[in-house]
Amino acid sequence: MPEAREAVHWVAVHILKHEPALRRWLHRTGVPAYEVDDIIQQTYCKLSELSSVAHIGDPRGYFFATARSILLQRVRRDRVVQIQAASDQIEYRGIDQSPSPERAASARNELNRVMEAIAALPTRYREVIELRRIEGLSQKETAKRLGVTEKIVENGLARGLKAILKAFESGDEICMRRDEGIAEHVRNVGRR
Repeated sequence: MPEAREAVHWVAVHILKHEPALRRWLHRTGVPAYEVDDIIQQTYCKLSELSSVAHIGDPRGYFFATARSILLQRVRRDRVVQIQAASDQIEYRGIDQSPSPERAASARNELNRVMEAIAALPTRYREVIELRRIEGLSQKETAKRLGVTEKIVENGLARGLKAILKAFESGDEICMRRDEGIAEHVRNVGRR
């Protein structure tokens, strides 16, 4: 029981004086007034569960960090609940979430156009785009895999994407065929 008294004494001496500042901080962060008391109460409960307070060098910082953690847990929980509620509503109403056949066909065509444009790029640009955008590697990982500097990866990505955008803006037909003129257009744009 001495540990409990020690924790109560520690809270009384080191924490209580910071409660007004924590309340102000919670209000500034946009927490509704009716939730501020709950968050502070939960914070005190968390502190009371500590087996020891000897490891806490900055009581005010610890108090605020604990409250922040509780606040973030609530935000995450609220987001999950909202997403789940929306999902339940969609299922309840029997709304079909799958895309229409027209939309699916359009998306496939668009993907084919993009893949054709990527395939038409110079080798280095194509490799960079495939590793960064398709495989999801970081710039550093891509540079290591290709044996080049990160700057080369950065420039290759920018130039490759620029070439693809130019091909799409100019209305070049890339979809479903290998047109050497278009491939050359994309290559030339990438070199600029």
